[in-house]
Amino acid sequence: MRTILKDAAAASRSELVAALVPEGARAILPGQAPAASTWRADFGEKAGASLVVRGERDLRWALIRVPAKGKLDAESLRIGAAQGRLAAEELGRTGVTIDLSLVKQAAAHVQAAAEGAGMAGYDHAVLKADRKKAQVKRIAITGARVNAANRKAAKQGAIAAEANLFARELQNLPANILTPKDFAARARRVCRSNAKLSVKVLGRKKLTELGAGSLLGVAQGSANEPQLVHMVYKPGRKAKGKIALVGKGLTFDTGGISLKPSGGMEDMKFDMSGAAAVLGAFQGLAMGAECDYEVHGILGCVENMPGSNAQRPGDIVTAMNGMTIEVHNTDAEGRLVLADCLAYVDKKVKPERIYDIATLTGAAIHALGHLNSAVISNNDKLAKDLIQVGARAGESYWQLPYTEDYRDLTRGQYADLQNIYNPGQGAGTVAGGCFLSFFIGDRDWVHLDIAATAWKAPARPYLAKGGGSGVGTRTFLELLRS
Repeated sequence: MRTILKDAAAASRSELVAALVPEGARAILPGQAPAASTWRADFGEKAGASLVVRGERDLRWALIRVPAKGKLDAESLRIGAAQGRLAAEELGRTGVTIDLSLVKQAAAHVQAAAEGAGMAGYDHAVLKADRKKAQVKRIAITGARVNAANRKAAKQGAIAAEANLFARELQNLPANILTPKDFAARARRVCRSNAKLSVKVLGRKKLTELGAGSLLGVAQGSANEPQLVHMVYKPGRKAKGKIALVGKGLTFDTGGISLKPSGGMEDMKFDMSGAAAVLGAFQGLAMGAECDYEVHGILGCVENMPGSNAQRPGDIVTAMNGMTIEVHNTDAEGRLVLADCLAYVDKKVKPERIYDIATLTGAAIHALGHLNSAVISNNDKLAKDLIQVGARAGESYWQLPYTEDYRDLTRGQYADLQNIYNPGQGAGTVAGGCFLSFFIGDRDWVHLDIAATAWKAPARPYLAKGGGSGVGTRTFLELLRS
């Protein structure tokens, strides 16, 4: 998809011009469009209203109502631009111009418009013979000054959109195709595409040598070999610091011996959504996303199956940092995988900050519904910064408590830790985050639980109902830019 900034908007047989019109503002179309008296009464006054104006020679204009200027934010423009893109798709246009003439033209708004238009129109039916193909091949943004700052904003918005779609495509693949080894192969392809990126993959033998008993315990019931993928981005100049992004990559989760109910189990292909978000962010870096940090991306790619060699409730495993863990429930497997991924980062990478992301707990849905992802951190400032960054990206997060009392509830009877709280304690999302805190050493750390938002987030014009949402990818790219 090509996204550009240009001086003026002009409709043609292949190009739809979509004008974003704030509440209370009067829409104005060029002289070649039908007279305003023929369409003005049909254009609603409330944000979200839209109208396609039909002119001669197959010329078309779309009017999209957005909030009044005092209430207008990046997410409003993201949604409005997506509506314009969808109108162009419906008309079979190969190009769409998003006209920002009537809105405040900050660089952040240009970026948001590029993101919204770029993400809209995606069909999650990855293997259907009649999968709907995007008609729009080029996106233009007009009405904003054509200068270096806005060009950069348009480019970064387009990259963020493509990275989000990349993550969504991964999420929507079935587990018989996206195995741990296939996931690792895709990470290799991403890293081969840019000289600033490198990658190494650790299989069962190397993980055994490193003492990754927690991760390997989850994998032992599956015929598919686990893979720990370690990607590195270096900015090509002195880095501002070192950041690690760690993603849970359960390519399928049956629950193991603690078998899940059959209803909806097919959705457990989405249990790799954390790893998809991290790899999506690296796809953005490969495409030229702004970043002055050295970034390490760690993917724990594993399949959890109830095979004859599967881990049992009551088993005790030893993680890479030497801590022993009682496995009370084999369906609390994501934290066992992340335990070794985090211990690996602490021991081998030694970053200033660690962010992990995972579809970790169904309890997150009970705590927050599908409107927010959960945040748990040992550093309140980092957590608040992440929440603000997510808000700029249109991805909502909510911080949950982290205290020593909650951490103490994870301590085991027969081993150092147990992988779930005892019955009746509740706070399942907090339990998962507090468990992970034992594997980060003394490092600053933020945990994102996206179980509620990874594939059942509310539909938006740039995010159709159904399929993966790609949540986390754009938040990470925004974080790395800041």
